[in-house]
Amino acid sequence: MNLKSKQLNRSNNKLDKNLFPEYVPVMVDMVCYLRASHLSEYHQEIVRQDLLEMLLSAQERGDSIESVIGNDYKTFCDEIIASLPARTVPQRICGALSTFFQCAAILSVIGVLFSKDTYRIIRTAFTNQPVDFLISVPISSVISFALIIAFSAFIVQSICKTVFQTEKKRLGFGKAFLIGVGIMAFFLLIAWYGQAIAFTVSIWSACIAILVMFALYLFFERFEG
Repeated sequence: MNLKSKQLNRSNNKLDKNLFPEYVPVMVDMVCYLRASHLSEYHQEIVRQDLLEMLLSAQERGDSIESVIGNDYKTFCDEIIASLPARTVPQRICGALSTFFQCAAILSVIGVLFSKDTYRIIRTAFTNQPVDFLISVPISSVISFALIIAFSAFIVQSICKTVFQTEKKRLGFGKAFLIGVGIMAFFLLIAWYGQAIAFTVSIWSACIAILVMFALYLFFERFEG
């Protein structure tokens, strides 16, 4: 999210606090649906601002949400989305790269902090012995990190796109449970059979790589729209 979008986001967050409790669920659903659209983050915040002002005005008049935007929230949002320009291909690429580097940096920090080699390095340093600053990265970690990023993006998009669907059309609990069990089993297999070392890296090089990924995240964030 670029600076202009962040400023508008902060302003909208303040407006959001003035909504009556009964208005909040509808507003949350509409914003969630907008997040999965082709609109830039700036245009999403512009639409969010307009929606907030509409609902706040309705509150003051004592009108219901239906009297302002109708009963079909999805169609209402689709009409708004269709009236605004979509993100360009470069903006979409920058958005995807920004999200990727942000997730990769966070997961890498977690990986370094909880690596058994990090604990070994700290323990060795306190005993005044020669320190080997190498961290081993198993194949399972590489695959798990990639799958976590992919599944996270898929789940977020799925939830946002289906927020207005009825319960009958949504994924049933049984199917969701089976998918969850399948994913867990897959990760367990990776953890069990993927202990072979993919590569080793100095902890200092890992820290530099993390800083570079955060810098790339901030760089691409400026151009995602």
